[in-house]
Amino acid sequence: MFDYAHGSDSNGAFVSLNSYTAGETGFLDVPRPRKEFRQQKLGIYLLSDLFSASFMGKSHFVKDRQLVDLARDKRVSFTGETFDQWDLDVLLYCAMRTVTNRDSQGKIQVNPADVLRETGLRNFDENRDRVYASLFRLHTGSLLIEGKGYRYMTRLIDRVLLDQSKECCLVEVNGDVVNSLRNECNLRLAVESRFSMKRSGLAKWLHGAVLVFKGGFKADIGSLHSLCGASNRTRHLFPHMLGKALASLEEAGVITSWHIEGRKLMVLPGSRQMIETACGFIPSGTV
Repeated sequence: MFDYAHGSDSNGAFVSLNSYTAGETGFLDVPRPRKEFRQQKLGIYLLSDLFSASFMGKSHFVKDRQLVDLARDKRVSFTGETFDQWDLDVLLYCAMRTVTNRDSQGKIQVNPADVLRETGLRNFDENRDRVYASLFRLHTGSLLIEGKGYRYMTRLIDRVLLDQSKECCLVEVNGDVVNSLRNECNLRLAVESRFSMKRSGLAKWLHGAVLVFKGGFKADIGSLHSLCGASNRTRHLFPHMLGKALASLEEAGVITSWHIEGRKLMVLPGSRQMIETACGFIPSGTV
């Protein structure tokens, strides 16, 4: 299985240049803008430090901070209040319930109590406030993706109405984000197993890595530490933290086995059908 390990351009795009940067030109015609934006692969959300491997941690404002990711041909930077795995939980909850049709235009009603119940957390005032705060961060944060000859600017949630007096929100998730997530087969089952991890930020981040690298992966632990956005204070404890998180993934059936030897980690997927799938490889010095 690991004889054919490979890296992945996890932040690559499925479609052509967006309407702000590309055009089609006919004979003596002015350029005609294309209608497609750049839909990102899952790696930009699940295999980078955009959503760090903490849970309900302190957030701070950053400006044009370059993400740690596996992209080879583009630069991805973020401006806004930093995200962690709690914010990804909220985004996934909203994206999974978004119906894209002409009548709703992608808007959904979100009840903070329902979000907490679905993610396995207690429903009380402080946690409901955390739902509102996460929706605010997800809307105000912005991504800048720069490649060869183009720049793509986007955000994860386009619009949000927070009505704390009625404990209800109206949310419109970016359609490209919804489509990227829904291109993943069995995502609903994956999200259910993810939510069972509750407050384990590192287990949830690794869950996302397994979702991207369906055949499992090999990784240098130092590179993995940087990629998941763990703090420098945890560098020496990180192998132990990895072991606990991976044990919970194995117990949940997300992976079949894992092994740490020195500074190297090997993870095998939960489905035997995926063992023949090409795996991921994150060598030392990758990030």
